[in-house]
Amino acid sequence: MPHFLLKRPKIKIDKVSAELLTYAEILIREFAEKKVAEIIDYLRQQCPPQDVIERMLATTNKITKQIAKAGRRAKKVKRLSDQLKIAIDVAKVIINIIAHFNIPSSFGIPPGPAGGHLFAFNLNLIMTRAAKLKFYNEIVELLEEKNDNINEVLTNFNLVFIPLQAKLELINALLNRCSQNPDLSQEERLGLLTVAKDQETDKPVEYTSQSGTIYTIKVTTDPNSPAIAPQRRAIAIDKKGVPVLKGPLSFASDSNVLIEELKFRIDNQLP
Repeated sequence: MPHFLLKRPKIKIDKVSAELLTYAEILIREFAEKKVAEIIDYLRQQCPPQDVIERMLATTNKITKQIAKAGRRAKKVKRLSDQLKIAIDVAKVIINIIAHFNIPSSFGIPPGPAGGHLFAFNLNLIMTRAAKLKFYNEIVELLEEKNDNINEVLTNFNLVFIPLQAKLELINALLNRCSQNPDLSQEERLGLLTVAKDQETDKPVEYTSQSGTIYTIKVTTDPNSPAIAPQRRAIAIDKKGVPVLKGPLSFASDSNVLIEELKFRIDNQLP
């Protein structure tokens, strides 16, 4: 085998990142979501007695800690992805410089008494350089693919955790109210379990993406969602006033949750 044929390495950085987050996601899906759904169903029917309120609060606090721990893992993966993106960009610049540095196949001077061919590079050297450039380009493309996979994992991760955090906020607010007034009516309880519009955070927010592009982020209510449980989403609008990206519909009570989730999507999905 010619020595310039290089073996493509096995890169498992995306698999490692997925494994780092998968355990937390499974834990949330199998434990947290089930417990949250049970508590919400209970609270729709009645305010619990004080001892049950304390047990429910202990459960929501446990879930909140799990989410915080998972969030720290996600931040580590995000930092890894950001650093990998920088390394990829630097590698592209270096490869481009090397690619434009031509190696002549031979040296000489114009024909004449002392002219003609003086020196020639070994053809194998030129072929080796071309093979290495091709190899390095393939590595960069592979790293880009792996980094895209990492960002997809992070996006899916947020789609699980952000709605759950919103539900926990609603539950804790209602439990605190039930603790103060055990005789809350069903209408009052359902009102606390639905989205309350936050006038302050509903104002348009300007955001400069990592690429330097400025977007306006607005939070809107889905007109087709029921009044008792309206769903909202954050929308990114470019400088021309054209919506370029929409977040998923959510029951989140805090507009900042929707805005922060869309910022993450902007940095990972828009140029």
